[in-house]
Order: sequence, then structure tokens, then C-alpha cells
Amino acid sequence: MLSEEKVLNPEESLRVIRETIDLAKSSLRENGFHFLLWGWLVVAACLAHYYLLVVMHWSKAPLVWLGMTVVGVPVAFLYEARRERKQARANIVRNWYGRTWLGFGISMFVVIFLTVANRSSPIPFILVLVGFATFISGSLLRFKPLVLGAIAAWVAALACIYLVPSEQLLAQAVATILSYLIPGYLLNKAHARHA
Repeated sequence: MLSEEKVLNPEESLRVIRETIDLAKSSLRENGFHFLLWGWLVVAACLAHYYLLVVMHWSKAPLVWLGMTVVGVPVAFLYEARRERKQARANIVRNWYGRTWLGFGISMFVVIFLTVANRSSPIPFILVLVGFATFISGSLLRFKPLVLGAIAAWVAALACIYLVPSEQLLAQAVATILSYLIPGYLLNKAHARHA
């Protein structure tokens, strides 16, 4: 037996699309948590790496990034697992958003592997990836601070041409404040207003 599907007129189709985007935006506002989590971890790692390298002259200063990952990954996964249990239903915009950041994570690990193998700084390339992912996120959420943060990350990536690797750490810290922390706090503020 064939089931009949209801054919939507253009106005109903637009309403469904608008509701889906609004649902995604309200559920994604919570992801201000991830911007704040990773923003603070990256800024702390940049500054610790810079201090250990430039002031203390410690050759193993890059190990701070391992510490950042050991703290950040479990916290992010636990937060998402808890949030998934509370989530009523998935939608396509939320799916795209998640895939954007999954692609970012995979690309970042590939970039780090390639640049370390070639003995070059991964920072400019990571900043390009950060710019891309925050630009897509800002576009999906229609949230201008993320788009502006993406531009800041891209500008910082270009500035790295003129900076030595230790100075690139400071550029990354500033770019992270502009692309993750400020938008993350603004997302949390917007979420609190709508909650």
C-alpha cells in the first residue's frame, strides 16, 4: 500500500524551513559552551607554550598542547553526550553544524601531522581552518560575531607570514579571543535571553 505524502505549498515550505533553522539556532546556542571551553584552553596553551619556550627555554614546551587535548576532549564529549540525551530531535542544520566541526577536527590533526613532519609551524594553517569553521558556523546560525571572528582568524593567519613561530603563539591567542571567546560569551548571553 502506498502512503500519501502531503505536498506543501511554498508558504508552508518556507515555514517548515524557518522553524527548522530556528530550532537549530536555539539548540546550537548552547554550543557557546564549546567556544568558551576550547577558547580558554587554546589561549592558556598558547600563553603557556610561549612562556615555557621564550622565558624558560624549555625544549618540551609543545607538550602543553597535549595537556589541553587531555582536558578538552573528555569534557567536550561528556557535555555533548549529556546534551544529546536532553535533545528532543535532530535537524538538518544541527547536522551540518556538527559535520563542519568534525571536518575541522580531522583537518586540524592532518595539518598538525603534516606541518610537524615538515618541521614548520602549524599555527597559520590552524588559524585558516578556525576561520573556515567559525565562518560556516556563523553563517548557519546567522550570528555575525562568529563571522567577524572568522575574519580575525584569517587576518592572524596572514600576519603569521611576518612572525617567528614563538610570536605566532601570541597571534593565535589573540585570534582565539576574537574568534572563540567573544562569540562564545555572546552566544551564551543570547541563549540566556531566549531561555
